[in-house]
Amino acid sequence: MYEILAFGTQYFIWKKLKEAGINSLARKLFVMWGTFWVLAGIMAGFDYGHAEYDILPGRLTEILRALSLTWTIITILAFFAFLLVWTLSRFRPFTRRRVFFAVLLSLTGTLYCMSEAYYVTTRHAEIRTRKLPAGMDKLRLVYISDAHIGGLSTYWHLKRIMSLVDEAKPDILALTGDIIDGVMTYRERELSMLSESARKAKYGAFAVNGNHEYYWLLDEDTEQIIRNCGYNLLINERAECQGITIISLDDQLNGWLKPYLKPEDSERFVLVMKHKPGLPFDAEGNFDLQISGHTHGGQFWPLGYFKSKAQNSTQGLSRKAGGYVYVSNGAGFNGAMMRMFVPPEVTVIDIVRAD
Repeated sequence: MYEILAFGTQYFIWKKLKEAGINSLARKLFVMWGTFWVLAGIMAGFDYGHAEYDILPGRLTEILRALSLTWTIITILAFFAFLLVWTLSRFRPFTRRRVFFAVLLSLTGTLYCMSEAYYVTTRHAEIRTRKLPAGMDKLRLVYISDAHIGGLSTYWHLKRIMSLVDEAKPDILALTGDIIDGVMTYRERELSMLSESARKAKYGAFAVNGNHEYYWLLDEDTEQIIRNCGYNLLINERAECQGITIISLDDQLNGWLKPYLKPEDSERFVLVMKHKPGLPFDAEGNFDLQISGHTHGGQFWPLGYFKSKAQNSTQGLSRKAGGYVYVSNGAGFNGAMMRMFVPPEVTVIDIVRAD
């Protein structure tokens, strides 16, 4: 799909460059450069998440895939820039001046999208409940989803994420999947930051797998890596923490809640950790809060609208099936190091005792 988009947008741009009289060498270089990244993306995409094929080394696979997706997004932005300039010129033939303005607009859009991907912010939400244990008036839950450590993510990017986590002073820290997205051999500093934040969480740190952890499971023991960082990785399990019940539903299973519930949970606050935002089949009345990610908010506006429809979800905090559901935009980016009008986030949810 991405490759088809890339070829289509590049062909349109090539036609406009030819129309404007841009010399043939420049056009050929543009086509060769674009074709290289499309083919690199096809090869990396075939190997990505399929270690049994082992076409390319894992580290090379993740970088080539990320760069190819980034080039695809750049060409899509350029396509819309060229289309806008062409429309404003009332569909007259392209000139060198119009090419200049289209390229300038493309570069501006590209730089903005790259900067937004790295500018992580904190989003706050508050919910009220009568189910907090006696003597507890507030519980602060901080969670991150879709950090995608790997590819083009950097140490400084994760440092920004984890510094926001630490500033929030979580009682419970949660990872809701797609944290690991590549070979961790060269990521010791990033894993150390995850460990440090887990130790600082007052009551504990918990995690659930996402689909990308499974993509890399044959290359990397992703489950053991997360556990070594100090997180209680729950795979279709329940845990109890300070009088609340935590249930994880693994990414590879849609899941039912009732097998993990006990009679006393009707009086307890039940937190569900699930990477994809779809509700469990028997969610109605059986949970108080579900935290999820996966959608990235679409990563590019207006894709979030279509992703929300496909996942039957709403970004941010919503009320469903008798409980609350929070769907995060994610803290990182998938492949392309870009976002547009969907800023990455660290989520802070204060669970407050109702009067």
